[in-house]
Amino acid sequence: MELNKCPNCSGKLELAPNRKRLICSYCGSEFPLDEVTKQEIGGQPVNNDWFIYDWNYEKLMENPACKTVVSSFIRGLNEYEASGDLEKYIREYLMNFDEASAMGIREDKMKGIIQRFSGSFLPGERVIIYNDDGIFVHGKTGTLVTTKRTFFIEKKAHKEIMHTAIPYINFGYSVGLPDLKLGEKYAHNIGSFNSHYDLMGSVAALIVMLAFEQKPDRPKIRLTDTIK
Repeated sequence: MELNKCPNCSGKLELAPNRKRLICSYCGSEFPLDEVTKQEIGGQPVNNDWFIYDWNYEKLMENPACKTVVSSFIRGLNEYEASGDLEKYIREYLMNFDEASAMGIREDKMKGIIQRFSGSFLPGERVIIYNDDGIFVHGKTGTLVTTKRTFFIEKKAHKEIMHTAIPYINFGYSVGLPDLKLGEKYAHNIGSFNSHYDLMGSVAALIVMLAFEQKPDRPKIRLTDTIK
C-alpha cells in the first residue's frame, strides 16, 4: 500500500495516534500497516510520515544532552497542530531567559543582523528567532531562523538553507555539547541556544513544520545521527 494514498478514494493517509494503523483523512477508511510502511516508520516516536529514519534513536536517548534535544523535537511535532502554535510556545520560552532574541523580545540585540538581511527577505518572510553565539563580538554571528529559511552567520560570511529544501537533520554530540545540523555534515548547526537544549529541539521541530506547511509534497526529511 502506498503510504500517502488511500486505495478507496486517493485521499491522504495518515498514521493513527497509536501508530498501528493508517487512516484516510478524506473518507475515514482504516488500514493495517503493510511491511514496507512498518519498515519505513519503524518504532519511531514521531506521529507523522514526514521522515525517513536513519538515526539510532535508542543510542541518542542514552546521551543526556541529546536526549533533551530529541525529546523536545518529538514533543514539538506531536503536541502542536501547526507552526503558529509551536512558535507561540517558543516565544513564551524566550521570556524566561536573556540570550536569544525575537521580534519584540530583546529585539535590540539583533538590530544589526536584521539590517543586514531584511533587504533580501522573500515576500511574507519574517524573523522568528535569533541566537547570538558570538563570544567576543555580539550581534554579528549566530543563527537566524525565519519563516522561510535558516541563516548561519559568521561575521561577514553566511550560509543559508530554505526549510523546504532541507534533505536531512543530523543529531549528534561534539565538544561536550549536542549539535543539530540541517542538511550539511560539517556546517548548518543551529546551535545549542546557550545550553537551552529543549529550545534547540523545539526550533528544529518548528523548522520541519514550516517546511511541510509550505510544501506538503516535498521529499521526506532523513533523520540521521553521529552518535558512536
